[in-house]
Amino acid sequence: MTQFETEIYLRYKQIIESQGVGMSVLAGGESLALRRVCMEELLDRYDAFCFDGYGTLYNRGSFVYEGALDWYTMLRAAGKQMRLITNAASDVDSVLAADAAKRGFAFSEAETISSGSLLRDLCAELRYRGVNRRDVHEVYYIGRETGKHVLESCCIKAVAPAAEPVEPIVAISSAKDTPETYAQAVKILQRPGAILLVLNSDAWAPKIPGDDGVTVRDPVSGALSERLRRDSMCEANGGAGCETFYLGKPFPAIWEKVKRSLPEGARVLMVGDTLGTDVLGARVAGFDSALVVGRNVPADELEADERVLGIRPDYYL
Repeated sequence: MTQFETEIYLRYKQIIESQGVGMSVLAGGESLALRRVCMEELLDRYDAFCFDGYGTLYNRGSFVYEGALDWYTMLRAAGKQMRLITNAASDVDSVLAADAAKRGFAFSEAETISSGSLLRDLCAELRYRGVNRRDVHEVYYIGRETGKHVLESCCIKAVAPAAEPVEPIVAISSAKDTPETYAQAVKILQRPGAILLVLNSDAWAPKIPGDDGVTVRDPVSGALSERLRRDSMCEANGGAGCETFYLGKPFPAIWEKVKRSLPEGARVLMVGDTLGTDVLGARVAGFDSALVVGRNVPADELEADERVLGIRPDYYL
């Protein structure tokens, strides 16, 4: 991981710990080789399998990772509970499910749980909490155009790129900023009482592997949001910066929604490609985890990344 990426995921971990959420610490003893498994070996150990989407099963366009459809087909044939748990906030769950189905992964809308689907509950929390009540009717938005559907589902309007919302609220769903929109977002977030809504907490994400098989990783919405949070600190807000709310993995709210969707007492495995969201999130949920190595965590950086974050998956795929 880059230093900036490390700082973001350590911040996530600190926030979760400050909320009194218990997590198991880094396990020791077993080597990577001893913990490396194939999906068939896990079939009888778990009742439910939760999958990250981008970077684990598929990537942009119609790209599907080798072996991913085999996992899906095998688990369906075995009658296992399956969930798509994604930090994508690029559209509502019904569309995300349909997009996955086009790639061969027929998750139903009920089996699809995205970070964007948590926005309604967060807005209700902001509306009714204590003395700092906020009614979110409009925001300054940076992200894909289709991400506005997530806002619209909560009756929230995205103001024009050169405008400011009545209340200083910025929402980020993907790293689609320009120098102009970034500057405007900072201006809004430097207003007293400003709020930053991070609809997708992913800090880095892998691109589709090139012809040489090498996977390139890029900073995404979580990294953009952290830059904005830091740049929001100014004299007008006493150097404290904006108040920031994160949706999706690794934070607890998405896991509570996942648990409500599964049979009570189910043995659950989370499969993902990122230590700081999928593996850490599984620890928050109390689930076991399997990390797909070499996509969002380069194999030669794995041990160092685990050590600095203090987390390790139960298995490597």
